[in-house]
Amino acid sequence: MKVLLSKQLKKLRMEKGNTQEDLANHLGITTQAVSKWEREEGYPDITLLPAIASYYNVSIDDLLGVGAIEKEKKINAYKEKDSELFRDGKCAERVALWREAQKEFPNDLSVIHRLMYALSAFDRDANADEIIACGERILNESTDQTLRGGAIQCLCFTYYYIKKDADSAKKYANMAGNVSENDMLTHILDGEEAVRQCQFNVMSLFDKVELNVCIMCQKGGYAPKDQIKALEFCIKCFDLLYPDGNCGFYHTRYKEIYLDMAKKYSELNDAAKMFECLEKSADHAIKCDTQKDGKFTSFIVNKIDFSDLHPSKNYTENESGLLLNVLKGERFKQFETDPRMVKLIEKLTPAARY
Repeated sequence: MKVLLSKQLKKLRMEKGNTQEDLANHLGITTQAVSKWEREEGYPDITLLPAIASYYNVSIDDLLGVGAIEKEKKINAYKEKDSELFRDGKCAERVALWREAQKEFPNDLSVIHRLMYALSAFDRDANADEIIACGERILNESTDQTLRGGAIQCLCFTYYYIKKDADSAKKYANMAGNVSENDMLTHILDGEEAVRQCQFNVMSLFDKVELNVCIMCQKGGYAPKDQIKALEFCIKCFDLLYPDGNCGFYHTRYKEIYLDMAKKYSELNDAAKMFECLEKSADHAIKCDTQKDGKFTSFIVNKIDFSDLHPSKNYTENESGLLLNVLKGERFKQFETDPRMVKLIEKLTPAARY
């Protein structure tokens, strides 16, 4: 509480644009006394609190930080509920949750930030204008680098994919900079904390390799054989990071890569290779959906628990359910009666959730 009082005094004074001397003159005390309050070297007499609160047009609770504490508790409760909904892929419910939070805290930029991401996950096409309004407000009003980074990302992707405005998308992409907060933290942290941050960064790096290779294949006009080579490279990267096969959430990456390879083999009319890849995709989907909490055991990431990654999604199916949808769809329709496909579907069905 005392710490919040000193911070509140500084904050209120800066917002009002006055000096320590201004407050001291109003209260009939010395400037040195106000300075000590802000440095936490002393505290106002309780009889002065109403006058200070009146001077800044706030309640005594707000002056002491009680209002800030209660607000933080309420917003944290919204965040906990949001994480639960995000894990279950309940996007419409997330939007409703943050709209409710915004009604309660209309000027809190962290709430606007969460609403922006919920809108992006739910229906970016329909919500593009509101996403842009949220992002631009954050950039105009916030100095928090996490909030600003999220706003820049949402603005960039919304302008590019929805508004088809490449110039605006590039403008925001160029605002992102080259050095991330996590890169800087590795230099600042020590011991076990530094090692964990490095391991998170390595994981992120391998994830970025896979993402960029896939985008390269999509946009580069590569032939199916070359796309298969690129996807095999991604598999080798993940095998390098998780040589013991204990890859937790990243079973989803293996699943998607093998599924993409199967699609390319189907374009090449190589059914044997296609089913080989689909079999591996199914194995990883089932492992992802049935694994228990645990710890990565590969040397490079052995300080990280599965739960540290907080995986979330914008769909309700699990990985087996998603794969089943694809196998039963148009892409593989010609193989629906093939015994190998029937066996695959039977294998996935017990683990699938829709």
